[in-house]
Amino acid sequence: MFCDLLYCADCGSKLWSHVNTINKDIQYFSCSNYKVDTRGTCETRHYIRADAIEQVVMLELKRMARFLQSDEEAFADLLAQKTQKDIINEQKALQGELQRCTARNQKVAELYEKLYEDNVSGKVTDEWFMQLSHKYEVERMELKTKIASLNDRISNLGTMQQNKDRFINAIRRFMEMQKLTAPLLRELIDEITVYETEGVGKNRSQRIMIHYKFIGYIEIPECGSNYKADTRKGVAVEYITKSA
Repeated sequence: MFCDLLYCADCGSKLWSHVNTINKDIQYFSCSNYKVDTRGTCETRHYIRADAIEQVVMLELKRMARFLQSDEEAFADLLAQKTQKDIINEQKALQGELQRCTARNQKVAELYEKLYEDNVSGKVTDEWFMQLSHKYEVERMELKTKIASLNDRISNLGTMQQNKDRFINAIRRFMEMQKLTAPLLRELIDEITVYETEGVGKNRSQRIMIHYKFIGYIEIPECGSNYKADTRKGVAVEYITKSA
């Protein structure tokens, strides 16, 4: 359900879905660009269990639904508070990320072309060519998807205010269902940024930033406790959805 929605906070790559090889009931996500797992460039794994991210998103949507139910006018005002300054700042950030992704996409294309030439000239073996060309192709596909997503988000910035009613209606549908479905999830959420876990033992925490459709990231005034899960004996993780 969360495939294609989770992104690494450090390198911007998607998180890939996996199943634990020992306990098949444990499904999790990790950075597709992690250097240990995929020979990528990301220094950290950004591991998060599928059941944990589902509980975090459920908690945040329930908070939002309670806020809407208790004071619809204040909720609408909160959405309207995405001022022109907020939009400009977010647009600059998105455009900067878009430029980095576009430049990297061009660089990967050049690396692939150089690899092909080296293979033809005999400088690179067929086996090494196949391994690296597959790696470059995977990265290019990821970048293509990311660039399309960034362009969509930049386009949506100009219509944030006009689309707040659509967002409110989607929250109302969630209130009626009280559970997550893939279609509703994609109607509500643009992407989820996952940070690397910090701390040790029972003091571990992991920041998760939810970017909603049409309005981007928004903090819900209602406080309350964060979701905390025991990942294994003696180890717990607190999931934080507020900005640093």
